[in-house]
Amino acid sequence: MQSVIPLWKQLQYYKEYQKNLSSYLGETKAKETISESVHLMSIGTNDFLENYYTMPGRRSQYTPEQYQTFLAGIAENFIRNLYGLGARKISLGGLPPMGCLPLERTTNFMEQNGCVARFNNIALEFNDKLQNITTKLNQELPGMKLLFSNPYYIMLRIIKKPELYGFESASVACCATGMFEMGYSCSRGSMFSCSDASKFVFWDSFHPTEKTNSIVAKYVVEHVLTQFLE
Repeated sequence: MQSVIPLWKQLQYYKEYQKNLSSYLGETKAKETISESVHLMSIGTNDFLENYYTMPGRRSQYTPEQYQTFLAGIAENFIRNLYGLGARKISLGGLPPMGCLPLERTTNFMEQNGCVARFNNIALEFNDKLQNITTKLNQELPGMKLLFSNPYYIMLRIIKKPELYGFESASVACCATGMFEMGYSCSRGSMFSCSDASKFVFWDSFHPTEKTNSIVAKYVVEHVLTQFLE
């Protein structure tokens, strides 16, 4: 995806930020600020659905299992780099049930537009790898507090029982037809778009609504990120 900032560039920006922070606070205070700050990162959803399954070159290079290992290695190296730059509190985000995104359900004709099991299974397998990385790095890196923030089960619960969270639809999105559109092709002004996005789990065929994100964020903060305060 051309619009996404690559990880190496993000690290470069982060180093520039640290220099500016040191100039402003002084080196000692800047290092303390960095070590006490919570760093949030996630990897995977776009890599699988936008890259691996839409770009034949990736599938010819890797099996799904090999691609998971490849991405997990990238995540681990990125975390090690953050640690080297002074980060000590890092949240590693996992994958949601990718097979339940409206874009995937729309094309799942054989199962009456239900969730695509193979994509959900890949998400579970990849999340296991991220959990293993979390355990490994916490053991290897002194002073590290790495937490695995898993959105899979809370998202699946919302999708399977949307009415419990005040939603009316989880299979189609608010934007336009709710089946294929995403990103720039979405507009509140579209004659097909819903009038109240808070009734939908997904804003477009790929991204959750603000309400869904707030529910997931609240869950992660209360069940995972509070451990940074211990």
